Amino acid sequence: MGVVIKQSFWSTVIAYLGVLVGFANTLYLRPEYFDLDEIGLFGIITANAMMISPFTTFGMASSYLKFFPLFQEKDRNSVFTFQALIVLAGCVIAIFIGYSLRNLIAHRYIESAPQYVNYLSITAIIIVVNSFFEMLFSFSRTNLKVLFPSLIRDIILRIGSIVLVVGYALQWFSFEWAVRGLAINYSLALILLFAKLMIFNGFRFSFDFSMISKDWKKKLLQFSAYSMLLAGSFAVMNNATYDLVTSILGATANGIFVTCFFIGTIVEMPRRSMAKVMSPIISKEIENKNMREVEKLYKRSSITMSVIGFLIFIGIITNLNDLFLFIPKGEAFRAGLYVVVLVCTAKLAVMISSFPGEIINYSHLYKYNLVFQMGTAILLVLLNYFLIPIWGLEGAGLSYFLAIVIHIIVKIIYVKYHFGIQPFLKSHLKLFFIGILIFTLAYYFTLGFHPIFTIAIRSILTAILFIVLIYLFKISSDINKIIHSTFERFLKINLPK
Repeated sequence: MGVVIKQSFWSTVIAYLGVLVGFANTLYLRPEYFDLDEIGLFGIITANAMMISPFTTFGMASSYLKFFPLFQEKDRNSVFTFQALIVLAGCVIAIFIGYSLRNLIAHRYIESAPQYVNYLSITAIIIVVNSFFEMLFSFSRTNLKVLFPSLIRDIILRIGSIVLVVGYALQWFSFEWAVRGLAINYSLALILLFAKLMIFNGFRFSFDFSMISKDWKKKLLQFSAYSMLLAGSFAVMNNATYDLVTSILGATANGIFVTCFFIGTIVEMPRRSMAKVMSPIISKEIENKNMREVEKLYKRSSITMSVIGFLIFIGIITNLNDLFLFIPKGEAFRAGLYVVVLVCTAKLAVMISSFPGEIINYSHLYKYNLVFQMGTAILLVLLNYFLIPIWGLEGAGLSYFLAIVIHIIVKIIYVKYHFGIQPFLKSHLKLFFIGILIFTLAYYFTLGFHPIFTIAIRSILTAILFIVLIYLFKISSDINKIIHSTFERFLKINLPK
């Protein structure tokens, strides 16, 4: 367990460092040195690649994680090689289909984003590279060696993206080569991970498939199809809007949407770390049929994440106008203000909902997660097609908000119906009123300082007042314990309980 805890801790540290690097790149460097349509072009190239690559991997990355324990250690390279060949076949098929439909694809973007047509090959390269990177990441996870691939994915790739922006700003190369640099960046990441596994983890391709039975191939096909559709639906939920904004409104609009959407996602980031801790616990309790304990975890995690989510939500929304004054081209990005509000609200709803998806996923009803994911992906695409032409960027933000909130409500109702549990407490109502009060005070709190100082002062005062009220009204026992231990350990103060 020591290795697992160490890997989890440092993976979390790497993830948050990656967020800081991404924050600097997305909110300062790209707006400073790229035009809005260039930002949008960068966004659509990577978004389309990330949306398609789950289908080219055909669920093999998840399948390797599931099935590798069934094979002896000496045979695992052969199993990996067999699955990697399937991924290679998926990439070849995807490229063939893309090449066959190239005129149709070009026609789709020719009016709104004609420059993207010149870089379809870059998207294709990233699709292939990312597909194999995910396979190698799975191999690393089976060996409990996740730090290095996490470092590559969360930090090195983002630093590489910064190098492309800075290089273009310093006129080391043209914008065309900055775009091509995206493919080089992802390719170098793959080569780096592959070299590490070859040199330090004993990875080798092995084409001896004698241990692979027909029965296992059938299980592989079934589980891989499920994993592909689940991952593919999730990828569509996260990336399809970028494509639709670009094809309907143009690359400039997508540049605004990409940046504003990134701001909104910050609300949900703490959930990702908490999920790494909660998922195995929920899985264990469901396996032991201890639904009373699952309900406690469901409610406690909901109120704790609600407190964190509200604080981040208030911090972002109340500082939004000053943020647009601070970041380069802020007045242009202000067109996406309601995108930020809607995405932040959707992510806050995700935080409040706790872990209904995980409860479903670790139960005998796990396949319904696929139904919900696919349904939400389809709903999101349909809403975008209807609402973007009517309301533009606000339509894209509203589509995402509606799809995510409906997705959450359906899962909460489903868990309530089948397991008789729901995540809400009376403390949620108290938190709601505290949130409204703090939001109102912070929103109308103005200073005549530089935007960065105004943001800092408002955020500090908001956080202090919010945390004091959360503590006094005992909204979350877990957060109160953290406050107690913090004061006792660092300030040597024993707060009243």
